[in-house]
Amino acid sequence: MTQEKLSRLFEENGMRLTRPRLAVAELLLMDGVQRHVSAEWVAKELVSSNNSVSLASVYNTLNSFVEIGLLRQIDAGGASVVFDTNTSEHHHFLKVSTGELIDIESNDLEISNLPTPPEGSEIKGWSLIVHID
Repeated sequence: MTQEKLSRLFEENGMRLTRPRLAVAELLLMDGVQRHVSAEWVAKELVSSNNSVSLASVYNTLNSFVEIGLLRQIDAGGASVVFDTNTSEHHHFLKVSTGELIDIESNDLEISNLPTPPEGSEIKGWSLIVHID
């Protein structure tokens, strides 16, 4: 993704392409590599590349990227939240020993019957995390 395309996407969503947003985009989105990252990892990488951005700004930036569809947020269990650069519909293996997430492409999985949601609500989507050794 180019800086111009990113700037246009933010503008279309009523947001500005701020310095922290650009720094995070350059780290996660410009090279086309698919990643599962934590906010802490992003903050550490930014510091090591001389982009001093607070952890709060990193969280705000990652959440704004989720809001406009540049990232997916994955609840990996416990207090762990992971951001995924692969925004297509897919599921994950979670290596319990390392915490590593590995993509499962959705065409490899069939679910025949989802549970009935509580009254007054409807299923908007679902995802699966399979825990492995």
